[in-house]
Amino acid sequence: MSELEARLARLEATEEIRQLAARYALALDQRDVQALVALFVDDVRTGDGRVGREALADWFDPILRPYTTTFHLIGNHVIDLVDDDHATGVVYCRPEHEVGDLWVVMPMQYWDRYERRDGHWYFASRAPKVFYAADVLEHPLRVPERFHFPGNPMITRAELPGRWESWQTFWTEPRA
Repeated sequence: MSELEARLARLEATEEIRQLAARYALALDQRDVQALVALFVDDVRTGDGRVGREALADWFDPILRPYTTTFHLIGNHVIDLVDDDHATGVVYCRPEHEVGDLWVVMPMQYWDRYERRDGHWYFASRAPKVFYAADVLEHPLRVPERFHFPGNPMITRAELPGRWESWQTFWTEPRA
């Protein structure tokens, strides 16, 4: 493969991976569970340990049911190609959820692993990491532990920014 062909392949891989995040948000908000699970490798492992897209569809169903409306806005997306068939990424997302009489805003990141199979890129895994969750009328700093999201079956606490090692180091090292 020439240098130009290799550069083009990297650009195509990056764009196809970027589209995964956008298609994921769209499928979630449309409640198109089949389109959602088709974005994952066929042997994906669910949050409860089962394997496969059908198991993932069964796993997503009760997670999505509590929310009448959702809105997932995708932001920054960093993609690191590991090799021709593997990549990692971090996707910023600002989802909003209608939960009963609350409208919960939950800025977060997805920490992703991607795999290319049969010429196409898929999610191998997604791990959501949350900055805060609060009703749109609440101030996040006035919410205990910056997390107020009743009935969320998957995410129960805010982890960011404290989860970042560099953030911890920045605040523990003395100022110059």
